[in-house]
Order: sequence, then C-alpha cells, then structure tokens
Amino acid sequence: MEQQYLDGINKKETNELLVSLRLYAEEHKVPIITAEGIVFMNQIIALRNVKRVLEIGTAIGYSALNMVLNSNVDVVTIERDADMYNIALKNIENAGLSDKIKVINDDALLVDENTIGTFDLIFIDAAKSQSIKFFEKYKPLLHPRGVIVTDNLIFHGLLVAEIRDKNLKQLVRKIDTFNKYVVEQEDFDTYIYNIGDGMSLSIRKK
Repeated sequence: MEQQYLDGINKKETNELLVSLRLYAEEHKVPIITAEGIVFMNQIIALRNVKRVLEIGTAIGYSALNMVLNSNVDVVTIERDADMYNIALKNIENAGLSDKIKVINDDALLVDENTIGTFDLIFIDAAKSQSIKFFEKYKPLLHPRGVIVTDNLIFHGLLVAEIRDKNLKQLVRKIDTFNKYVVEQEDFDTYIYNIGDGMSLSIRKK
C-alpha cells in the first residue's frame, strides 16, 4: 500500500530516450536498474559532487545514459556480452554521448584496472556471484571519500532455506556472503537499503 502511494506521487521519467530504453529492457527481458534505484544513484551523485563514474555491467546502456543525462558525469562502463555491448554503443551514439561514456567490451575481472583512471563512484551491477571480486579489484581506483554502490542484493526476497533449486540456492548464498562481507569492511561505512532489488552504499572512510 505504501509503495503504491509513493509510486503514484513521485515524479516519473519523462526523457523519451530513457523511457524507450526501459520499455525495450522490459520487452526483451534485459535486467536494468529499477526506476527507484537510478533515482537513488543520481541523488548520491548530486550529494557527493561526483564527476567520474565506473560502472561494471553496461547492459543496453540505460543507467550510464541516465546518469549522464541527469547528472552530467563522465562514465567508464564495462560489459562482457558482445551483443549487449553493441546495443549499448548504438544507444550511446544515437544519444550523441560517446564523448561522455566509454564502453569497454571485456570481462571486468580481466580488465587492466591500471589503465582506466580513478573515480568518485563505482557502480557494481554485474554477475551477482562475483561482487566480492569486483569490489576488491576496483576499490583501489576510488578517490578518498568516494563511494561504491552495489545493486541486486535482495534476490526477490527469497531465503536460502526456502529454495529447492540447487543453482539458485547457491546464488542466493553468494549474495548473502557478499552482503555480510560488504558491511564488515573496516575502510568503508556501508548500509544496505531496501531500494529496488537491494542496493548497498559504501562510503570510503578517510
């Protein structure tokens, strides 16, 4: 009931490109950040005066385009799937934002992180089972007092004990392992929010 009320009163996305990309994602079952999740991201960007973002998991380019169009940041985004990479490139080129968004077609765990610079915000939105490895690999690129946001930390509200499928149970265990890992990082102040599919905000301590 409360969520229905909030959904009705909060402003909706009106940018034609972003609306069309969300509809495309829904039609083709491409997982992208939720509507409330991207608002959360853009508010963090504004509050922390973020200028440069690293995104792990491009998909069709929706979140990168949204951040640039709403917050005027520069984005480096990594996508290992060739089809998604090509779709994202096309969407970014059609938006005339190739100078603001650099897309790397590679496995984020294989990218040479020493070649892409440093960032004010790192957004992890890729393979859930690899979140700890992504966090460890890329946190050295974060500016002092920078932030790391990780998406997809609540798997449809399922608990391990409720799941019969072995592969799904293993995935939920890995998500739970990451959640416990990230809140225990002594060099970050972290909280997991019940926003969208569950998002953690980790602020690097001085």
